[in-house]
Amino acid sequence: MVVNHMMKAVQLLTFLVLAVISTHAQDQWKNIYTQNAWEERDQWQKADDIIAHLKLKQGDKVGDIGSHEGYMTMKLTKVVGRTGKVYAVDVLQNRLDKLNGILNQEGITNVTTIKGDYDNPHLPLNTLNGAIIIDTYHEMDDHDDMLRHIKAALKLGGRLIICEPIASDRRSLSRADQERRHELGMNYALEDLQKAGFKIVFKKDPYIDREKIKGDRMWLIVAEK
Repeated sequence: MVVNHMMKAVQLLTFLVLAVISTHAQDQWKNIYTQNAWEERDQWQKADDIIAHLKLKQGDKVGDIGSHEGYMTMKLTKVVGRTGKVYAVDVLQNRLDKLNGILNQEGITNVTTIKGDYDNPHLPLNTLNGAIIIDTYHEMDDHDDMLRHIKAALKLGGRLIICEPIASDRRSLSRADQERRHELGMNYALEDLQKAGFKIVFKKDPYIDREKIKGDRMWLIVAEK
């Protein structure tokens, strides 16, 4: 009987060890997959150019709204440095969990992840020097409320960047039709920003040509509080 108990204990221990190894292997594979996807995105996203429009410096605080697994977040951490802070916001907890895993693995401590809502990023008030929304603005439920909350989170002179895709043959469609296709024309965002009281300091359409990759082009707006 003692031998049977020992054998069962060994089997249980073996199972637990294999489960841990399997989970670790899966996490490593997911991280490698994410890294490869990010490297491909580096070829067309112009991330450094986009971030440069925020005019950030070491010690600044910035929001990555719609952070997903952290592509832009990871780049922003290097710009603001250890004394700065990046607030990574997403509405899906599994994306934030994955980002937290990457941050822990890389030993990055200047990022705070926030589970936001489709109309509120839940950012601290009057804190941010800048914020970005990349390929996510079209997903938001109430753009007026979202911009109101972002503006309240920005310091005076803080900048907001919105960058969105739109296919050439869908630019004349209604806003609802565009958003159903997960894209948005720049004219709609300009109207929203001006209504919210932002000052437009830069705009370009197209800003990124990715027709050969995804069949669309991305525009860019830089707005200031």
